[in-house]
Amino acid sequence: MVAASVTHWESARELSRRLVFAHIRQRQRTSHTEIVNATGLSKATVSSIIAEMVAAGLVREVGSESVSVGRPRVLLQLVPDAYLLLGAELADDVCRVILTDLYTRPLVKVTRPVGDLAFAPMVRLFEECVREATAGVDWARILGLGVAVPAQVHPPSGRVIFSVHLVGWRDVPLGPELAGRFGWPTAIVGRGHAAAWGEAGCGAGRGAANLLYVRVGGGIGAGLVLNRQLYLGSNFLAADVGHFIVQAEGEVCGCGNRGCLETVASTRAFLRLVRRRLREMAGEPEQLTLEQAIAAAQRGDPLMLQALNEVGRWLGQALASTVNLLNLDMIIVGGPLAQAGEMLLQPLCEELTQRSLPVHLNHMKVVLSELREDAPAIGAASLILNELTAPADLLTPLQLAVEGVGVFRRKEVVAASPRS
Repeated sequence: MVAASVTHWESARELSRRLVFAHIRQRQRTSHTEIVNATGLSKATVSSIIAEMVAAGLVREVGSESVSVGRPRVLLQLVPDAYLLLGAELADDVCRVILTDLYTRPLVKVTRPVGDLAFAPMVRLFEECVREATAGVDWARILGLGVAVPAQVHPPSGRVIFSVHLVGWRDVPLGPELAGRFGWPTAIVGRGHAAAWGEAGCGAGRGAANLLYVRVGGGIGAGLVLNRQLYLGSNFLAADVGHFIVQAEGEVCGCGNRGCLETVASTRAFLRLVRRRLREMAGEPEQLTLEQAIAAAQRGDPLMLQALNEVGRWLGQALASTVNLLNLDMIIVGGPLAQAGEMLLQPLCEELTQRSLPVHLNHMKVVLSELREDAPAIGAASLILNELTAPADLLTPLQLAVEGVGVFRRKEVVAASPRS
């Protein structure tokens, strides 16, 4: 009975810490009184927790403000770099690692192209990027590592189940491998899910309770935030819009089905379309790149504009049913093809207008990604922070194996300093 009571007290204390931390992080400056009013905790509990945070260097006093009655209120502020986070994207074309502060603001970015897609070489490349990003940093200050991958993943085990893009990756223990190398709490999450969470908290989706992020690249990935929480689905595979069927007798997709959205609206589909038409019109070579095609469209090239119009309309057609189903606040479009900007969004929105109920469109916005190529990595870092610090009712269900690890109570980091 005594042991159970102690455990309960520790759990309650941890929840109180998380509530206080969340409140301070959400505000530029705050006071003991504001924290008490916002959290419902007692003055004594708040004072005790604030004292812990100040002693740990997590919170600092930044002056005072006068009040009508009583002593001036001491103002408090989070120390952004008291602890750090690592967010990363490991894909078939790029390895990107970003070191962030507690507001998930980038401090260091390391990006390298990927050559060999085999598991072992990619892990070695990833480790090189991590060591470069954390050069001169005490690893004990790093709360955790979040890694976004273009794949179906199982976050509780950290395994990559299957990936069309990471050829040969099937049931791969990426999370355990990285946790063993670095010793940090490590989360593996799908790229679209991570990017959606990044945009929701730090990008174009700030303030939106319900949003869909769509990444238009070599494939089409997506992530869904509902009621301000990342929605992963029962098997962590939610929001797979790239495999919505839009042509019943269309081309065969990498997933094995025919007519998936990816076959008509990805960057591969877009370039295949414009290259074919160029051959038909002028017999020109097939060396056109995405950047060249978008630049030509910006100059008014009718062929490129027509191709972007077709891709945008396919996207709008596929997303219209999602809009009708979920009554979203926002759709965010990111990925390489988002460089086309309004040339892509205009036909997408026109198609949504034709195919969605007006009641769903009255308040919904369709916007471009604000974080751009950094969205997956920043989102992955933000998911780690959320898992370690958010009150229980705000947690996303990543189920990280991080018992006893957090901003306020930390186990010794296995690899507390870089190995030679």
